[in-house]
Amino acid sequence: MIYLCSRFELNISKLDLLKRYNKKQITKFNPKTEILPGQQILTLCDDFDYMRWGIDVDFMKKSIINSRIEKIYTSKFFKEDFEYRRCLIPATAFFEWNQKNKDKYRLTVANQKIFSIAGIFREYKSQETSIRHVSMLTTEAKGSISEIHTRMPIILPQSFEQTYLYGENSKEIHEFLLTNFIDLDMENLSDSQLTFL
Repeated sequence: MIYLCSRFELNISKLDLLKRYNKKQITKFNPKTEILPGQQILTLCDDFDYMRWGIDVDFMKKSIINSRIEKIYTSKFFKEDFEYRRCLIPATAFFEWNQKNKDKYRLTVANQKIFSIAGIFREYKSQETSIRHVSMLTTEAKGSISEIHTRMPIILPQSFEQTYLYGENSKEIHEFLLTNFIDLDMENLSDSQLTFL
């Protein structure tokens, strides 16, 4: 089974990454051509951080890697995360599978080497450690991706990234995410490149 928004790419130089987000340093960065759920992924709050992709909740056997923006305020499990723990997930592409014929597509934002996917996170603490887990926000598919799938990650306009991270009016941010739309370039990859969970 292929899960929605379950693969993405961050394949860019360290220098380009730092320039894009106006940061001076990052530790242990290695470009990756395909990132999977459960892995430590690069995120950005005040600074770069690595978080485990997938939030654990008691009622689910599997970690929740995607959270629907439409239900963020009706779900008691993620409302607080959205209000107080938002982050950016840098990406150079994400992958999706056509729900009908299972063709694999690589999706990018035109004229942007790197873009930000909206994320929420949760911190799990014990006496010895503190670990953050992250989930991508998704929305109804719009534009070209709607031809192959019903859902897509929420890609933030660069001009809205700071508001998403630091804005105090979560209701207005929620409304913006529901209505904002960035169309994507799609590349159909060959069957030989298919990978599955």
